[in-house]
Amino acid sequence: MTIDQTVSWIAWSLLLTAVVLGWVAGWRVWRAGRLRYYLLRREQVASGWRLLLVAAAVGLGAAVVFSLGRRAAYAVFPPTPSVTPTSTRTQTPTITLTPTITVTPSISATPSLTSTPTSSPTPQLPERLLLVFQDTVTPRPEAVLSPILVAQRLTAFNIPVRPAEVFDNPLGRLYGAFSYDHLDNGVRWTALWYLDGEAVCFETKPWDGGTGGYGYTECLPEGGWAEGVYEIQIFIGTTWQVSTRFEIRGAPPTATTTATAGTPAAP
Repeated sequence: MTIDQTVSWIAWSLLLTAVVLGWVAGWRVWRAGRLRYYLLRREQVASGWRLLLVAAAVGLGAAVVFSLGRRAAYAVFPPTPSVTPTSTRTQTPTITLTPTITVTPSISATPSLTSTPTSSPTPQLPERLLLVFQDTVTPRPEAVLSPILVAQRLTAFNIPVRPAEVFDNPLGRLYGAFSYDHLDNGVRWTALWYLDGEAVCFETKPWDGGTGGYGYTECLPEGGWAEGVYEIQIFIGTTWQVSTRFEIRGAPPTATTTATAGTPAAP
């Protein structure tokens, strides 16, 4: 549940409580008029008015939550958007051999190999995914995501518990958590999980988490987590927003079967 949804749920609950209390208070005042004894009638009327005051206070609280609840929640759990996302993928320099023997000046060394970058500085969506982008909702230019934090568990508000950059097998499902702001429902977002350039998990769907709060992407590859360095890339629309890398150490556990001797069943 996002922060927007939680604030809205609290506000509507308070408003419904105020309506119910107001109805009960009115019923008590009306019922007091039918009592024969003055003391009982006065006590019932006083009880109804007290309950009506409580209903008014609860209704006022609902109005405050409607108007200020979202800002108060973000003051306690402030999103940390990254306005200018930068790629976390770095080029690995090639090893240059340094000769230990001085070459005769008349001979000039000509390199036979030229280093060619194997990846573009800015991640791009795979072409096969571009075919599903038929949505009509255009992302706002100010839509932003915070850096991704990888963890094995999340809180009820999608906040990662003990995020890390290195994990040891055996592992279950992993979560890439982030905060976001200025997103509109219906905007398509895509999350890709890579190992050595091969996608092991991906999800792409219209956004439904509200304009601001905390979200996540999750992954559990078939066969478990192979050892290596993984990368998560998140796109809003067709534009790359943020990436992160993490490492898995150790081979995944393998399923073993144990044969047991016994008497064969009768046909």
